[in-house]
Amino acid sequence: MQLDQAASSAPSALKRRAAYALAAGAAAVGATDADAAVIYSGPQNISINSGNSQTINLDGDGFNDLLLKNYVFGSGPYQGATVSFSPGKLVGFTSGLSYASALTAGSPINSSTLGPSFFGSMAFGAANPNAQFNNVTNAYLGLSFPSGSNTYYGWVRVDVNNAAGTFLVKDWAYESTAGAGIAAGAGLVPEPATLGLLACGAAGIAAIRRQKAAA
Repeated sequence: MQLDQAASSAPSALKRRAAYALAAGAAAVGATDADAAVIYSGPQNISINSGNSQTINLDGDGFNDLLLKNYVFGSGPYQGATVSFSPGKLVGFTSGLSYASALTAGSPINSSTLGPSFFGSMAFGAANPNAQFNNVTNAYLGLSFPSGSNTYYGWVRVDVNNAAGTFLVKDWAYESTAGAGIAAGAGLVPEPATLGLLACGAAGIAAIRRQKAAA
């Protein structure tokens, strides 16, 4: 009897979590085996103040894998990235200068998409005319980094406004299978509100739309 009473009085929050978990599981249907090995940082939202830098340790092994820079030079604000240890490299390109590529969700990050350099300009106004991070939201920086004798691939999601000198690191993830590539954005966990809509199912979403239409 006491067990029945305890079960009936379980907090609604627990019920919501269970629904979210079911929705997340449903959303993951069709994912590849490689997706299961993606390690996601969770939301970070680290603001790199103007004139400063930020290290990122993607795999939590005690060694910083990436240095992100938000410097101010004579020509204005500069944002850039450097992979800390060889043979790590950025997904990037050269055009007289070394640049980091601004990737969109789903872009492949693997040995065939890496650029030639371990560092690259993200944004530097007119000083680096081919830079791709001058004014971006939810852009992905792709990289490879070593850990022990193995090489891993990962992404870092950022917002950058070069003119304003702002640089926000939202989150990151890496593929924990050595040598296996990753897609930009792989492992990202939907916000609770999104999971709630998934948990509603088609009928619940239709009901929400009807309510909005009536309003």
